[in-house]
Amino acid sequence: MSETQMTETFWKNESDLFRFLARRLKCAFTARDLTHEIFLKIKGQHDLTQVHNRKAYLFRMAANLATDYLRVEKRRSEIFTEVNDILWERAESRHPERLLIARQELARVEQALTQLPPLSRKIFHLNRFGRKTQREIAREFGVSLATVEAHIRKVLNHLASVRDQ
Repeated sequence: MSETQMTETFWKNESDLFRFLARRLKCAFTARDLTHEIFLKIKGQHDLTQVHNRKAYLFRMAANLATDYLRVEKRRSEIFTEVNDILWERAESRHPERLLIARQELARVEQALTQLPPLSRKIFHLNRFGRKTQREIAREFGVSLATVEAHIRKVLNHLASVRDQ
């Protein structure tokens, strides 16, 4: 099977993939992002000879991406909850070991960010902390939206790998 056949199958099923992801994730924006990620993944694959059912393959990719996304979001929520507890608890109720762990984790994140290219860090910072949309960042840097998405995904994947170590 050629990449062209897989691409054609994707375009025929794009709206169904989007609806599938939107139902699973309960977020149309994330579903659109993951639908786009499926397309990028199939465009990046060169050996599709083992795929016998293209539609099933695409939906399996969608299910896997949704599962991964939900897992990451659950973990992110747990981390945010813990950080929020640490930051907003009364000072006398803070445990020194929790503060030490939080400081160590923050240092690991800062160290991980320094390992990334400056452009990736800048794009990530503008998106997450500067509250700029990916489209605004793309215009500012004169790059495509896909390039901005790739940089953000690169940073998130790197931070996830550091966290899981």
